[in-house]
Amino acid sequence: MRNDKDNVKVSDLGSSAVGKGELRPRFLNPVKHSYLLKILSLDARNRVEELMEIQEVHDRLKAEFYKERGALEDKYEKSYEPLYEQQYNITNGVIIDCESATANQEEKGVPNFWLFAFRGNDVLNDMIMDHDERVLKHLENVKWVRTDNLRGFKLEFYFRPNPFFKNSILTMTYHMIDDDDSIIEKVIGTEIQWHSKNCLEKDMTQHSRSFFNIFSPTEVHDKYKDLGLKYEMEQNYFIGLTIRDEIIPRAILWFTGEAALQQMTKITTEHSCFLDSLSPGVKKHVNILENIQSDHDELKKMFYKERANLEAKYQNLFQNLYDKRCDIVNGVVQAKKVSNDSETSINQEDITIQDIKAPEEKSVPNFWRHALVNHELLDAEITTPDGGALMYLKDIKCSRIDSPKGFKLEFFFNKNPFFKNSVLIKTYEFLDEDEAIVQKVTGLKIEWYPKNCLTSKVIKKPEKEINSVDIRPEQCESFFNFFDPLPIDEKAPKEHIDEMRRDLYIGLTIRDEIIPRAVLWYVGEGAQGKMSIDWGESEDEEGDEN
Repeated sequence: MRNDKDNVKVSDLGSSAVGKGELRPRFLNPVKHSYLLKILSLDARNRVEELMEIQEVHDRLKAEFYKERGALEDKYEKSYEPLYEQQYNITNGVIIDCESATANQEEKGVPNFWLFAFRGNDVLNDMIMDHDERVLKHLENVKWVRTDNLRGFKLEFYFRPNPFFKNSILTMTYHMIDDDDSIIEKVIGTEIQWHSKNCLEKDMTQHSRSFFNIFSPTEVHDKYKDLGLKYEMEQNYFIGLTIRDEIIPRAILWFTGEAALQQMTKITTEHSCFLDSLSPGVKKHVNILENIQSDHDELKKMFYKERANLEAKYQNLFQNLYDKRCDIVNGVVQAKKVSNDSETSINQEDITIQDIKAPEEKSVPNFWRHALVNHELLDAEITTPDGGALMYLKDIKCSRIDSPKGFKLEFFFNKNPFFKNSVLIKTYEFLDEDEAIVQKVTGLKIEWYPKNCLTSKVIKKPEKEINSVDIRPEQCESFFNFFDPLPIDEKAPKEHIDEMRRDLYIGLTIRDEIIPRAVLWYVGEGAQGKMSIDWGESEDEEGDEN
């Protein structure tokens, strides 16, 4: 088992975090879900129908939770507004008292406030080119609001009149399919009205990279058939989350570099020199902003406490439904007579899927295995040998941990020929309540049975090396490597950084997408969120199956 150090940021997830899927074959999902469903026994069909009923109850509860959570967020956002207004007045030199009116003109406001707030965050700092700085010096405020349907959010960037573009406000709007902000529908940016010869966008000057490229997001069509475009859009989305969740609420801490120190990173030398060059009057303004931040943080603590209580109340309700789902899936309880359909007649020569259980078994065969492989990210992780072990997976649970903040994933297995463990565990610990910075990731060591280890295999050395050690282990691609994560270290090679980010992305996907909607992923409708089942009865559909 590896030990974990340092941190990795959720906002760092992007094309590098999820792009691996487009480079690897999809191992376990060659058969359309309708074919899988129509060879289920009548008992299994009844169980799936009952699971769909439970999912409907779950989704109604989830809607109530979203409504209460939204009201709570609105209440606190209104309480933050006076503090953000004070911040705006101070940073932009707006006269708010007699002392400010008599200050030297050079000491009014805080110069380049948002530029260096962005520069203090290494995710955004990597995006900002030298030519972008000239424009960002004119940025005077950044805000965010929920979209009208509450499924998404809009970032608003307010600029003073400048020689680069005509717009006074640039916006980025992120539309989501669900209230949990887990599936992106589309991203819309403002069309920047550049002044001639001062355009910084890609492909319009010699500048190929620019912070302002985020306002020209990638368009994705046809259910994300081009995974590369999808991941580019997701990267843009995580940049938006960074600005919304990290920069706006703690702008002064990013400006001074304190937030970077909290993340165990350092601001640039240029940034440090800029802070040292501030006049006494400006430094006084910075001190006032830090006091305002303290008031903001006290309100935020109250919000976190109320939100945690709300989440705990609903999590208990959700868990009761998840326990019922587990009993139905694993045949602990009898199936209700939900469906009156007779079993479909299937040509026995067509049934070539070795992992389908006997029809008379009272359960939903391979429920979690199919739920996982129907998600494109997880399907790219699961190899054919993994599928044999995942046949024994009977439940997945997620629980919050409070000290330190984080969550734990538990994978419960029936007795199997692959490993001794009945439960495999993966734990993520965060530095902050908003889960923006990962501090530590741990996995439970798997006790493999001899010759059945899926994460490594023994390779015999050639005859000429007979005098040396005769065998050597070789690591294999496997979903079960998920339980042996790399240590979190931002100084690691890029390929390791990408793997760390991908690991976190997989953990969040299982927590936020798979567990709450497992039956929808099982029947192949998880990405669309549909609540109906196509049992694949028609002859035309049978003829299309491969």
